[in-house]
Amino acid sequence: MKNSLVLIDSSTSMIAIPGDRIRYIVCTGTDIQINYNAEDDAEGSANITVTSGKGDEVLKELGRVLTETTGSFVVADDVNSTYMPNVSAVAGITPNA
Repeated sequence: MKNSLVLIDSSTSMIAIPGDRIRYIVCTGTDIQINYNAEDDAEGSANITVTSGKGDEVLKELGRVLTETTGSFVVADDVNSTYMPNVSAVAGITPNA
């Protein structure tokens, strides 16, 4: 595994998405949805809330992280209030959509 995106919604709801399993990322307004292949090849998704008008910047940064880095990258951690720039929350995690 080269890298992974980490999202923590609560002490019982969190996910580390391996970069090589990400299928596509969609930005709509203040929501970014990260779609990925789960272990059983079913599609899962994770949503984050972004600052209005900053979705393109977050999308570009996610692309950079996935192509230029290694290791785990915290996108959003609602438990510890730690977020990448222009991200304000985990809006939901669906392991198998």
